[in-house]
Amino acid sequence: MAATAMEHDGGAEVVVTPGELLGPSSSLEAGRGAYADGRSVRASVTGRRRFVAPAPGSSDQRSTVEVVGHKAHGAVPQPGSIVIARVTKVMARMASADIMCVDSKAVKEKFTGMIRQQDVRATEIDKVDMYQSYRPGDIVRALVQPASSLARVL
Repeated sequence: MAATAMEHDGGAEVVVTPGELLGPSSSLEAGRGAYADGRSVRASVTGRRRFVAPAPGSSDQRSTVEVVGHKAHGAVPQPGSIVIARVTKVMARMASADIMCVDSKAVKEKFTGMIRQQDVRATEIDKVDMYQSYRPGDIVRALVQPASSLARVL
């Protein structure tokens, strides 16, 4: 029987991929290469899952789960990150953008983000014209939101 990412299997390293469930956030804290998504902790990069025991005397007794890649990764956008992106395609209800920087660090891999019509401004959302708001080549600064709510332009 194959080990899954959710099992604490005595130190054996399991390979995980981005978005894969690592365990509940009630018993695990997200470390490097992982992020908390509501009640769960998920991988943000491809690599080997590793558990780190809490420090002795720490008030938080949850283990930290990390995903360590087999090669060095550049900056990776995570929920809550501020990104700089270049708009590549504009559609009636959304715009597509290639992320260039995450929290003032350049990305090594290609990441694409979506700017939804309802995230352009807070009021009169139905009157937003994406073609008047963005053009291919525009540079935007945005806050990365969880997949359920996507990005909000700052």
